[in-house]
Amino acid sequence: MLMLGPLEREVLSCMNEIKEGTVRDVYRHMKREKNIAYTTVSTTLERLYEKDFLNRGEDTGRGGTRYVYSVRDIKPKIAKMFVDEFMSMFGKSGMSALHEEINKHE
Repeated sequence: MLMLGPLEREVLSCMNEIKEGTVRDVYRHMKREKNIAYTTVSTTLERLYEKDFLNRGEDTGRGGTRYVYSVRDIKPKIAKMFVDEFMSMFGKSGMSALHEEINKHE
């Protein structure tokens, strides 16, 4: 089962806000609200790319080549992760309760 850690969720949330950016772009955006290291952001973006949550391209300019990350369409993947995790915790009876609760909000 594929799961995201708290920091991965934060970085993914940041990427959903900015849509596309380099490690530096994400770092600057996150640094406003969280004391975080540049290398931590870089490692987390790489992990999200490896888990297929982000696209990654290259941009060559002054100073060399750098990666540019963008968000993939991950809603189905996130929904599946949520359902799998929920099922492992609460079983079928929990899913029935969740289904009833969701129907109240439609």
